[in-house]
Amino acid sequence: MNKQKQMQEVLNGLYMYLERLIPGIIKTAELYQGGNEGKANENMIDIIDGINWIIEGITATSEIQKERINITDMNQYFDEIVQAFENSDYVLLSDLLEYEIVPVLKNWKEKIFVSIGV
Repeated sequence: MNKQKQMQEVLNGLYMYLERLIPGIIKTAELYQGGNEGKANENMIDIIDGINWIIEGITATSEIQKERINITDMNQYFDEIVQAFENSDYVLLSDLLEYEIVPVLKNWKEKIFVSIGV
């Protein structure tokens, strides 16, 4: 399989993963809002792992992206998430997920959509 085809398959996988990850993040924000911090914190581990995987995939496919995807936006949010965890600030965590992380991921998903031509 040629490199171009492999990168296209990675983009397809990223798109499909984002289809599941974004609703999962919204659900996790709702768990924080509802006071179910334990389950929400469990989900956060998977969310952070998932976002890191997406960043790796975006980086690996940069040469075939029709619109450049800027992954640096996410760095500041990771720092804020760590601080919110350290302070047990679950309102901030919920807000970061819902109003910062989800919009960035939706933007990435749209750019991946353009690149794969779904």
